[in-house]
Amino acid sequence: MDIRQAALKCLIKTLEHDKIYDETYNFYAEKVNNPFELKNIFSGAVKYKLTLDYFIDKISSKKISQLSPEVRNILRLGIFELEFLKRPDYAVVNSYVELCREVDKKAVKFVNAVLRNFIRKKDDIIPQQSRLGETKYLSILYSHPEWLVKKWIKTYGRERAEKICEYNNSPAKVTLRVNTLKISKNDLLDVFTEKNINFTESEISKDCIIVTGSGNIKNIPGFREGFWAVQGESSSLVSEVLAPEPGELVLDFCAAPGTKTTHIAMLMQDKGKITAVDISAERLKKIEENCKRLGVKSIKTLAGDAVKLDFAEKFDRVLIDVPCSNTGVFAGRPDARWKKTPESIEDLSQLQMKILKNAAIQLKPGGILVYSTCSIEPEENELLIKRFIKENKNFTPENFRIEAAFGSEKFPGFLQILQSEHNIDGFFIAKLRSKQ
Repeated sequence: MDIRQAALKCLIKTLEHDKIYDETYNFYAEKVNNPFELKNIFSGAVKYKLTLDYFIDKISSKKISQLSPEVRNILRLGIFELEFLKRPDYAVVNSYVELCREVDKKAVKFVNAVLRNFIRKKDDIIPQQSRLGETKYLSILYSHPEWLVKKWIKTYGRERAEKICEYNNSPAKVTLRVNTLKISKNDLLDVFTEKNINFTESEISKDCIIVTGSGNIKNIPGFREGFWAVQGESSSLVSEVLAPEPGELVLDFCAAPGTKTTHIAMLMQDKGKITAVDISAERLKKIEENCKRLGVKSIKTLAGDAVKLDFAEKFDRVLIDVPCSNTGVFAGRPDARWKKTPESIEDLSQLQMKILKNAAIQLKPGGILVYSTCSIEPEENELLIKRFIKENKNFTPENFRIEAAFGSEKFPGFLQILQSEHNIDGFFIAKLRSKQ
């Protein structure tokens, strides 16, 4: 299948029919010769949807809402390639006009006119802060919901907010965590070198490797052998903070797809018992698949609601990576920014507190509880943890260090990672200890 045709189908499914981004991409990645290029166009057009729609409304004789899904998304893709990928004008226009001819012959002249109009007028329609005001300008320039940009400016200031938006629009890193149950990091690096895989070692996580130009992830050497798992640098720090010991009883609430769960097993040398809970029995299958590929034996899966589930046997350590707004991982989840509202963050914080309170009950006296999100919203993170501690006097913050990432710096029980500060995904990690 032609890449632009595949990108159009992906865009329609994701933006018009609310299909899951990753599932949509993975389906069409198998139908094209260059999956990396498909992801480049598809993810970029999803991320820059607001900016692209702003341009279309400035140069089109019809409002974007009046256009068919096919035409609307052909224009988005065409303008994305012209403006952000700087592709040759003639080649882009000709390709998308021909694509339009296949899906909507009546709109060919219109698409041709709009794309050529953009080429002529683009310098005149670039967003200007003097006309739009600070918040709307940044919202359109970086293609983020205006309410969220306003919130970040209030919380973190203009400079940080802008850097967060810049990071979110950058290509997502492909980061692999070595599975030391099967291979050492040095040996895996030797495999990559031998197979001419371009990589750099993470400066943040001792177990992570960043690969470039990977295309289909399953084609990277070591996938079938279980030598590595896909895991972001920020995400990999969570299990390090949990610091499980071999032989312990560990509970992982909200565990699917099991990336952190299998990391816990690796840190425990696969010795002990890990109970991985998720509300979705279907998603638990992913954990079981990952365990089989990675050679993990210590994990037992259980379908259940983390708000209600109770265990007779209490645990040495509990991890809860709660459902969250995903505002720290927009780079890798391009569609997530379009699915959130201020109300959804409030709803999530209420759910997070319920899960946290129930998780706390499952802990042995003196046990460790780690709470994490891939969010940068205080309501889901620091404010929530402080409220929990205030209401639960038997829990205290536990100081921790993450040597590889932050040297000798000691964190007073929690850490908010911002994209603007460390050039990695935004994450929040809190470590609490129950009193004896």
